[in-house]
Amino acid sequence: MLAKWGKSIKLRHKLFISYLAVTLIPLSILGVYSYQQSKEVQLKQANVVLQDNLGKIDDSLSYKLQRFDAAIELISYNPNFSHIFNEEYKSYYTMYLDLKEIVDPLINTTTSLNSDIQRIVIYTENNVTERFNSIMPISAVEHAYWYKEAMETIDTRWYIENGKVFGVRRIFGDINYDKKNLVYVELVPEFLQDSLNLPDLPEAAAVIADSRGKVVYASGPASGRMGDAAALVERRLQGAADDHPEYLWLHRELRASNWSLSLMVPDDALTISPWKILRATLIIEGLCIVVLLLVGWIFSRVFVRRIQRLNHKMKLVEEGTLTISLKVHGGDEIGELESRFGKMLASINQLIEESYKSKIVQREAELRALQAQINPHFLYNSLSVINWKAIDAGAEDISRVAGILSTFYRTTLNQGNDLILIKDELLNTKSYLEMQLIMHDYNFDVEYEVDDALLEQRMIKLVLQPIVENAIEHGIDQKREGRGMLRICGRIEEDEETLVFTVEDNGPGMPAGVAEEVLVKQSRGYGLRNVHQRIQVQYGSRYGVEVASEPGRWTRVSVTIPVSDV
Repeated sequence: MLAKWGKSIKLRHKLFISYLAVTLIPLSILGVYSYQQSKEVQLKQANVVLQDNLGKIDDSLSYKLQRFDAAIELISYNPNFSHIFNEEYKSYYTMYLDLKEIVDPLINTTTSLNSDIQRIVIYTENNVTERFNSIMPISAVEHAYWYKEAMETIDTRWYIENGKVFGVRRIFGDINYDKKNLVYVELVPEFLQDSLNLPDLPEAAAVIADSRGKVVYASGPASGRMGDAAALVERRLQGAADDHPEYLWLHRELRASNWSLSLMVPDDALTISPWKILRATLIIEGLCIVVLLLVGWIFSRVFVRRIQRLNHKMKLVEEGTLTISLKVHGGDEIGELESRFGKMLASINQLIEESYKSKIVQREAELRALQAQINPHFLYNSLSVINWKAIDAGAEDISRVAGILSTFYRTTLNQGNDLILIKDELLNTKSYLEMQLIMHDYNFDVEYEVDDALLEQRMIKLVLQPIVENAIEHGIDQKREGRGMLRICGRIEEDEETLVFTVEDNGPGMPAGVAEEVLVKQSRGYGLRNVHQRIQVQYGSRYGVEVASEPGRWTRVSVTIPVSDV
């Protein structure tokens, strides 16, 4: 069974299958190996990436906080500020000028140069006029948990309360000053969220704790497995003994503040799941297979293209197309087949041409033999005698019929020439129609719509008369109701290279099968096939007869011939 299938499959497919067999085995081994290696490598790199993220967060936060410390220090050590907030004012105008020319510009400048600073407030014990959101009495913050710590140190202290990040520092003055003054700098709400963003680890949680080990801020998943990350970090920092091996905990003290930073990451978030690695491996192997399929297809196409080309030529010949060009490509076995097939096709065309010419000669001989059966002189003399006898006897109808017959046969014989002027072909047809009208007692009408420019053109004779005869016999005569109508039209097409004649009757029409076959088969009672073949023999396959019909309404026969060189 397998051997039979192997013999029936195409050569191109055999080559294709062999390429696949050679490449799929090593590719599969390589895929398994790459799967194992990628799994080990990404486990090693996960820890490096995590440490790097932790360091980046520390660097970012420390840099920003140091920049804010510098801004706060500029205010707290400013001697003008020390003077303004330590010496009591006796003149409101002097206080107004100091606030307007010294305090406000420095605060506004500091805020505008640091986009992360939301507001700066000076808490003072001096009798400076309270200004909402920039100068407040220090009594407003004396009960805050951070107040005592801030007043006892010379450094900036950073705090987080209800998601609000702010720094506090004393304003120093001369030793003679005993006023209590603080600089309060509040950062924008999204400061920590932006600073603790972990795009590489969406499942990780970043937790900030104060010096007491109490969590003051946590970012990351708020629900699911990491929803309790803040509680886990707080218990670890406070010495709790519980351990969670399913999490990885990294911890470090931030350089520029009294905070510590912890990262909590699920173990499975650090490694790609086996299915993901397998899927990536399968995708890579799939892409390789696609590339190999493309390469195999190209190679197999190149190898068998000449055989396919020769097979296509043979198929065209089998379908009847014998006028094809065939070139020999190469001198191998396929080239020899192409050469022998070309010689065989040339012999076939030669035989067909000889047979075709012999048929043309045979048809012309038959036509001439038919014409030779009529003795023109005897016919003309006989019709002349009939005509004169009819005139002598006063029988005008007989004389008219004899004249019509004389005209018909004269144009039919055309002195033995195959080509005839169109005006004489029309005269022949009109003579025939006059006889038919007399025979039918004028029970149908005839219309002519022929362009005068056609009359001096030439065409082969006896084309219109057989068509008109068919129209009367199978159209007009078969009509059962109403008056018959026959219309003959002739025109030059817009390309000025083609003449078209149409003969249309309002008879019962042709059945669809008959209309399609009258030009192909030798149908009994129809002479259209002979007319069609004569036109194609004379002018070529572009020209000929076309039949269109609507059963019960009409039949139209069109004749297309080229414009003659007059």
